[in-house]
Amino acid sequence: MKLYGSPGSPFARKVRIVLAEKNIPHDYIIARGSAPDSPVPAFNPLAKIPTLVRDDGRGLYDSVVIVEYLDAMGEGPRLIPENFEERIEVKRWEALGDGITEATVNINHEYREPADKQRPAEWFARQQLKIERGLAVMERDLGSGAFCCSGRYTLADIAAGYALAYLDFALPAFTWRPAHPALAKLAERLAQRASFSTTAHFKVA
Repeated sequence: MKLYGSPGSPFARKVRIVLAEKNIPHDYIIARGSAPDSPVPAFNPLAKIPTLVRDDGRGLYDSVVIVEYLDAMGEGPRLIPENFEERIEVKRWEALGDGITEATVNINHEYREPADKQRPAEWFARQQLKIERGLAVMERDLGSGAFCCSGRYTLADIAAGYALAYLDFALPAFTWRPAHPALAKLAERLAQRASFSTTAHFKVA
């Protein structure tokens, strides 16, 4: 099994965390789908990462599909519960984490543009509002619990954890902890897990 991704990709990290949690042997190959000689389009017509190549040579994409496949294939407790209501709740958390991350990616990419070519302030405000509202719902729903839902570690915790970590990585000036103490504690706990510590983001030239 092969995973194509890049060190700064939050969605690739989400998959890598699940691979680690499920103890699935794989090759992690750093590649960008947009590079002229990229191998990614051969397995993903959208030429996006993460892309997983199964042992039978077929490609899987995007991260939502990949992590569900891996959860069924790997070892240990299921990260996505089989009970319907619990499953939907975990998937809701995943959607929240992915949405916060997507808004963070949008802002981060826009900051890389020259100042005179950046989108108007209203666009940045809309993206930030998505992040703030998403964090508020996560904080409310986590409450005093040790886990995001189902009373145990699930994909919901991974979704929250990778989104918060990417927010710190991509937008370090964004102060979210004072208003979200429960999420801050969750992020601290998750950072201690091997699956998170061994997949931490790092920048490449």
